[in-house]
Amino acid sequence: MPELHAAIVTPLNEQHQFDAPAMVRVMRHLESRGLDGVVPCGTTGEGPSFSVSERISIINTCVQHRGKLGIIAGTGCQSLADTITLTHAALTAGADAALVLPPFFYKQSGEAGVITWYQQLCDALPLGSKIILYHIPPMTGVAITPAIIDALRESHRSYIYGVKDSGVNAEHTATLVSSYPMLKIYTGNAPILAQALNDGAFGSILAVANIVPQALRQLTDNPKRGDIQAQVASVDGYVRKVGAVSTIKAILHEAGIPVGLPLPPQLAHPDMSRAYAEFKAIGEYTG
Repeated sequence: MPELHAAIVTPLNEQHQFDAPAMVRVMRHLESRGLDGVVPCGTTGEGPSFSVSERISIINTCVQHRGKLGIIAGTGCQSLADTITLTHAALTAGADAALVLPPFFYKQSGEAGVITWYQQLCDALPLGSKIILYHIPPMTGVAITPAIIDALRESHRSYIYGVKDSGVNAEHTATLVSSYPMLKIYTGNAPILAQALNDGAFGSILAVANIVPQALRQLTDNPKRGDIQAQVASVDGYVRKVGAVSTIKAILHEAGIPVGLPLPPQLAHPDMSRAYAEFKAIGEYTG
């Protein structure tokens, strides 16, 4: 059965600090609705907005209170040293795998620079460490290309566990699935979830799993449910109008699951009650 993971939000208190008890409440909420795991400190979890020490605290909280949930930790940083520190800490704490962004600021070295960066990360980690390469060019401007995957599998085969494809092209996901059957391919694109699963994707890591976990569980278990897929796509499109993190946090707050506001530079949703009402109006699978 394909896996369903939430790119879990990071709850903050009124002082804009990590709220560990609130994180545990969100995890229990998602677990009770059939999710297989959560991904702390990913894009929706605002990972790049936190310091390394803060991210370690967030990931440790998730590992310690995981229950039946799998934990894939978002550990990518621009700094290789920070990425090594964070990835080592997450895996040592008990995370099942690490989701690692490519270095995104200096691009002049191209694929060769990205390959070297990941190779040095793997060299610094214990044998058996599982790395999921994070393809999200809309945010990073850096693609995880076949050349990068092939080179890393050649040099560090046992470390490269999978790829999260958060591009916007269903054909790209299908190509990854067919080209790399030995890797776990996750889609990060809710509007094409059914197609990705039908094409053989191992599972998904989705932002909207925070707010429509039951609908996504039904769709993951039965990708032929076009009615659910259509509403999931509508929810995904809706939350991105103002900003996915701010809108998802607003919806959770109005649903009685307070998680605080986003960290700068992201802004709070201007009208939380309206966001929730418009979300609920999308259809029956937004309950």
